[in-house]
Amino acid sequence: MVRLSGVVVVAVVLASGASLKAGDEAPPKIIKLGVLAGMFRDVSPALVHAAATPFQDLFRKQTGVESEVEMFAHCDSLASQLKEKKLHFGVFHGFEWAWLKGRYPELQPLAVTVTPKKIQACLVIHSNSKVEKPAELQGACVAVPLGAKAHTYLYLDRLQQTLPPGCCQLAPHDERGSDEILDAVSEGKTPAALMDLATLAAYQDSKPGKGRRLKVLCQSDPFPATVVVFRTGGVDQNTVEKIRSGLVKAKDNPHGRAFLFLWQLKGFEESNAGYEAQLQTVLKAYPPPPPGLPNAPR
Repeated sequence: MVRLSGVVVVAVVLASGASLKAGDEAPPKIIKLGVLAGMFRDVSPALVHAAATPFQDLFRKQTGVESEVEMFAHCDSLASQLKEKKLHFGVFHGFEWAWLKGRYPELQPLAVTVTPKKIQACLVIHSNSKVEKPAELQGACVAVPLGAKAHTYLYLDRLQQTLPPGCCQLAPHDERGSDEILDAVSEGKTPAALMDLATLAAYQDSKPGKGRRLKVLCQSDPFPATVVVFRTGGVDQNTVEKIRSGLVKAKDNPHGRAFLFLWQLKGFEESNAGYEAQLQTVLKAYPPPPPGLPNAPR
């Protein structure tokens, strides 16, 4: 477990418009938040800290409340800390929240991120490739970019379980980003790539020539969005409502819009029936790992 400033602090900044007021319980002197290491794959803690520090300073000046962020390797560890009231808020991938919510009834969703496009994973190949289905991708042939999102790994793990042994295996990890790997696929140098579908769409918009030489071999159904979670009774209700309101209204103020632009979000919303239905769907398609195995894909 590594202590650092991260995206959760930025989220809390959006909720701060004035000093916190006491509710039925005294508000915390230090807001403690948990975030999963998988959200910063291939990003050094020092870089995450450098990007978040200005927002943390702003939060302290506006509220007078210090904040701490702890990074966790596994979602169960983060959920346990919330349950034991050692943290006030936590951020989970939607699929992880689907795994956990039934086992931690004390935890409740505070706000759900709203993304510009659906959260989906895909396998990308050259448009002239003769491969027609994933089972035809033999051996270690699937390249993955630096910073690949957790849902893409989860999709590939699930896909591999439906295929003969040895199909769709990951190529040796290298230092290439998304554009470099998609360039290689479009040039016929790399057989296939594991991508977030929105990343592929952005590439095709920015490089239409090379983009036309790519096609999606297969893709996932949409995944539920990232969610901010709190423990019932773990923080005073006034603080909970202030932060929830700030997140939902983030798009209406300059600081909020800057954050949303930085993290490529449209905004935040309260959990609703549609989101709950997505959680049930992903839980059936991607059951939680067996006990004793890591929660985070890869």
